[in-house]
Amino acid sequence: MTIKLRTHDHRNIHSEIYKMKPGPVAVLEIPAMKFVSQEMNTAYHMDWAGRPEPIDQQWVVWKVVNQLKHLTKNQLSYKFTLMPHEILWHDKNDSKSIATQMMQVPDCITDELFNEACFNVEKRLGKKLPSLKLISNESITCVQKLHIGHYQNSIEALKEIMSFADQESLSLKTSYKEIYLTPAMKCHKPETWQTVVSVETRNSGARDASRQNRI
Repeated sequence: MTIKLRTHDHRNIHSEIYKMKPGPVAVLEIPAMKFVSQEMNTAYHMDWAGRPEPIDQQWVVWKVVNQLKHLTKNQLSYKFTLMPHEILWHDKNDSKSIATQMMQVPDCITDELFNEACFNVEKRLGKKLPSLKLISNESITCVQKLHIGHYQNSIEALKEIMSFADQESLSLKTSYKEIYLTPAMKCHKPETWQTVVSVETRNSGARDASRQNRI
C-alpha cells in the first residue's frame, strides 16, 4: 500500500515573511532558516515577469533545489514546495550588480544531500556548476514592507523602511533583500506583483554560517 506523503509548504510555516500582507513598515524577528545561495555579479533584465533575471550568469539554485525535492521525498519521505526567489542586493546599478540569489529550503537538508543534489545537477547539465552554498542563518531582526506593483519600483518601499528606521533610531545594514512572491508568469499583471523588501538591523546578532561550498 502506497502512503501519500503530506506536502509541506514553507510559505505557511513562515507566513509572516512569505505571506506578508499590505500595510505599514514592520519590525520582524526572522527565525533561523536554511538557504541554497549563489553569488552573482551580473547585469539584470529588470522587466522579466515576476522577478529580475540575470543576463551574464546562469542561475542554477532552482535546479539544485528541485533535485533536493526529489532526494528528500525518496530518502526522507519529506515533500516540500519550491519557495520564492530571493535576491540580497549588495550593490545594485544599471550595468552590473553584486547580489546573492537564494531559495529557502527545509532544515532537514544536510551537507550530504546538498552535495548529492549538486552532483546530480552537474551530471545532468554536463558541466561544472558555479559556486553554490548551503547556508544556515541564525535568527535575525529585519525591517520590512510588502511592495505591490512592479519590482522596478520597490525603491518606494525601501525609502519607507529607511525613513522608519531613522525615526525609530534603528541602524540598518546597507544590503537589502527582495523576496519575489508572485510567480514569474506573464498572466500576472505588473500592477499586482508582490515583493517583500527587507533590511536586516545591525544589532540583530545574526550570523551567516556557511555550511558547504561548491567550487
